[in-house]
Amino acid sequence: MPSHHLMLAPDIAEIPRLLDWVETNCAASAVSSDIASKLALALEEAAANVINHAFGGTQPPHRLAVTLTIDADRVTAEITDNGKAFDPSAIPEPDCTLPLAARDPGGLGIHLIRKLMDRVDYRRLDGENRLRLERAR
Repeated sequence: MPSHHLMLAPDIAEIPRLLDWVETNCAASAVSSDIASKLALALEEAAANVINHAFGGTQPPHRLAVTLTIDADRVTAEITDNGKAFDPSAIPEPDCTLPLAARDPGGLGIHLIRKLMDRVDYRRLDGENRLRLERAR
């Protein structure tokens, strides 16, 4: 079962490198382009959330890492950061039936991640956020 690791600087300019890395590793393991694209989009959103929100007011060094595990049945990614605790599972589903002007800002990225992935799990362990994303192949 191939497992791949990537360390990212907490900088939005790192997102293209993350996306290339996901695409390369998925292609090397014959993951369909549809699944690879969905995983890449979910990881892009999750990493951007970490970069934009997790480290404000925290002392460096800031750590952001992604692990990608590909097996015969599923693709699993785990994003780990040492930023402020944030549990995306505690965010309620947005009411997409409301007009845009009546909606609370934010939360659509988490909604998108939930829709793209089969399973999304969060835990806080040893001062780190760990967001696990799973998608069946």
